[in-house]
Amino acid sequence: MKTIETEQSRAALRAAAWVMRCLGDRWPPDEEEAAELAARLEERLLAPGEVAFSDGRLPDGVWIVRSGTLELVSGAGRRRVVIGVVQPSGIAGDVPLLLRRPAVYTVRALTDVQAGYLPARSFLTLLESSPVLARAWLTGLAHRHAKAQEALAQSVGGNAECRVARLLLREARGGSVSCSQDTLARMLGLRRPTLNRVLKEFERDGLLRLGYRRVELLARDGLRDRARGGD
Repeated sequence: MKTIETEQSRAALRAAAWVMRCLGDRWPPDEEEAAELAARLEERLLAPGEVAFSDGRLPDGVWIVRSGTLELVSGAGRRRVVIGVVQPSGIAGDVPLLLRRPAVYTVRALTDVQAGYLPARSFLTLLESSPVLARAWLTGLAHRHAKAQEALAQSVGGNAECRVARLLLREARGGSVSCSQDTLARMLGLRRPTLNRVLKEFERDGLLRLGYRRVELLARDGLRDRARGGD
């Protein structure tokens, strides 16, 4: 029994260390703080299409993605816009909780998602009680803010080929982008046929390989050249 409890404790501490890495920080030096984070962290699963939290409501907690992809959506129907996606090591739900304002987008699973989850009360309590975790979270927020600004600048400038290449390079994880073409088109504000034309052109040129809800990058240098407009 003691061996099982020890292994569970180690697994919880590994999960807490993983959260710190997701934030871009080192493992907290205080074992008590680490144990507190581990004790509050839950494991959650979402099926494709399942909602983590909705537009206009305060999230119940913070989601840290282990595997799979979350989609950030604003509006509905023809006015539906994909603001972005959250891939492994990404985080969702913390900003509305910190601002104490309802979310301005809905977050739902694009694929099967496994995630670490911090209930709202636990999340806020941890930040108030742990300077180490508060500093780490601030650093993580700054990195995400800078990435969001970069993504916005890249999405609005240049022709369709440039914008698609930039998006693929930015969103690639492990050499591929795991999103449907519909999601990619909405992220760029392009019509689906326009995106499909560009992707097919890139595939013919050997820059990538298309699959179901997946784009495998084969030639990053070539995509970087397209992202610059071939200059």
